[in-house]
Amino acid sequence: MDRVIRKAGFTERTFDTGEVKLNYAEGPEAGPPLLLIPGQSMPWQSYQRVLPELSRRFHVFAVDVRGHGRSGWTPGRYTFQNMGRDFAALLRDVVRAPAIVSGNSSGGVIAVWLAAYAPDLVRGIIPEDPPLFSCEWPRLRDDTWVYKFFEVCVEALARPEGKDLARFFARLEIPVQGNARLMKFPRPLAVLVGALIRVYRLLRPTGPVELPFLPLQIRLFVKGLSEYDPEFTRAFLDGSPGEGFSHEEALKRVKCPLLLLQAHSFRHPTLGLVGAMDDADVRRVLSLVPQAEHVHLSAAHQIHVDQPERFIAEVVRFASALEGASRLTRSSG
Repeated sequence: MDRVIRKAGFTERTFDTGEVKLNYAEGPEAGPPLLLIPGQSMPWQSYQRVLPELSRRFHVFAVDVRGHGRSGWTPGRYTFQNMGRDFAALLRDVVRAPAIVSGNSSGGVIAVWLAAYAPDLVRGIIPEDPPLFSCEWPRLRDDTWVYKFFEVCVEALARPEGKDLARFFARLEIPVQGNARLMKFPRPLAVLVGALIRVYRLLRPTGPVELPFLPLQIRLFVKGLSEYDPEFTRAFLDGSPGEGFSHEEALKRVKCPLLLLQAHSFRHPTLGLVGAMDDADVRRVLSLVPQAEHVHLSAAHQIHVDQPERFIAEVVRFASALEGASRLTRSSG
């Protein structure tokens, strides 16, 4: 665990749902519970830039989703229904109080599931750039660049001989707004990352890959990819995570306050949506959840990594509004 996070009072623990063991970090009891759910391939440490400050105001729980970090793997059972039940069990048996739930990317979809199907466990939700509607099948395959990204991920990481992270970075191509051509991961950086990974694996054949001298976003990406189950991503190639789960029907059931944080996105001329949501998706969410609030940020997909101060400010503002509404209700009663 990072020294700064440990100094802030966080302890790493394990919770057994009965089906899978979830790894999580718990901060000091400094306020109301706040549950943080990372996005696909990311461990709980992806929140390291915001954990110390949030831990001064909240009782923070940051959790590795099944198949990620140090949580258990369940190949063939990576569905939003199962992941939602995991977190409902954690809220009920570990947190033991209704919580504010903030999830990034697919973690934001889990937050919606919780608000819809475990409402007594949730005070409010903050989906952080969630792929609502865009990760439903078959749109994920037909209208998003991330499907191509998933294909590269599975090809490089779900290999019989083991993960080849260097191969992944060498093959990675990224769409650039206003340019039809794809940008490859800069070759010198790809070569450097690949060499560092190979040396690291020679010295430490197992466990997460930690490359402390690279930019934080790349370090987190490498660490996350090195320790998560690539079958989680493979599941998204056939749409199985969404089995029995309609985003529209779930959103119709959400009655708690909802703050939708939208990051930057654009449309590529041939690859479709680059990002989690377009403006039409946002309008659809707001039409289904009348009490929802929406904030559009010029930020990368992981807002809490790219703009940590703004993320903290939005979480605090949302929580303050919840507390104000709660005091008003008590005084009226």
